[in-house]
Amino acid sequence: MLNLFWEKIDLSYLNIEDRTYLFSFPKRKDLLLESIKRCGVLQPPIVYLKEDESFQIVCGEGRVLACQTLEIKKIPVLILKNKSPKDLLLLSLESNLFRNLNLVEKAEFIKKALSLFSLEQIANLMEKIELPSNKNWLDILLEISKLDDAFKHLIVKDQLNLHVLKFFKFLSPTEKTEFLEMINLLNLSFSEQRDVLEKLLDLKRRLDLPSLLTEELKEALKQKDFNQRRKIFLERLKTLYYSNLSTKMLVLKPLLGRIQKGGVTVKQDPYLEKKEIELAFKIKSTHELSEKIKFLTENKSVLEQILETI
Repeated sequence: MLNLFWEKIDLSYLNIEDRTYLFSFPKRKDLLLESIKRCGVLQPPIVYLKEDESFQIVCGEGRVLACQTLEIKKIPVLILKNKSPKDLLLLSLESNLFRNLNLVEKAEFIKKALSLFSLEQIANLMEKIELPSNKNWLDILLEISKLDDAFKHLIVKDQLNLHVLKFFKFLSPTEKTEFLEMINLLNLSFSEQRDVLEKLLDLKRRLDLPSLLTEELKEALKQKDFNQRRKIFLERLKTLYYSNLSTKMLVLKPLLGRIQKGGVTVKQDPYLEKKEIELAFKIKSTHELSEKIKFLTENKSVLEQILETI
């Protein structure tokens, strides 16, 4: 039994800064403005009467904020008394399960639950919010809960690769801002986000850089045209990261040409990260196969040079 009782209270009695049991993101005020303006508050928020006689919002924050925006002085509420923090947080969750919680909201809820529930209970709660109850997902949720709002908005819009979160512990606040700017200015895909951040962190370590971006990369981000901005940035990053790639390609070019003259195509990793090659050729008879094998055998030293250069 909840033992709720209905009352109409002055809006100023509610502490809208206290989000102890609230986890909506973004706040739902704007979704409710027109409805409340037209019909009033149809479903009263639930609030908790604390020992100091102040009221804590347990569910219905969006309705309260909408009423505040509309300058409504008094609103109907359902008041709870003598409940534990566990009970109140669970009630807040239950009152929001009618809609699909986004990943940020799930992260905010679990963060709050961790201070109140055992790990076994947390596992059950993760299943309740339709997430796998394992440590990997728990770590992801905790990382999400630490993010600035700008990153949380990207997650809500499914525009941030969750796999990059494990690298955020290596970033300063300024570098996180730089990475956010890169995502927005370059419209990086999920795979590009991870690839770019891994390369930037590796470059920072290898070159002992003071920050994530070199001056030439910062200049690339200032290009006004999107296509040029993206092209120049990614090309400069590639040149910086694979600093010896151009030199190696100058050595490889004539060697590859000698093999290709025999009708054999040589394929290698585009950034020469794998010390391997793939040979491809076409034949119409076993005689042609013998000829190709003979050619490759005669050019064994060339193939060795190619492998040594990569």
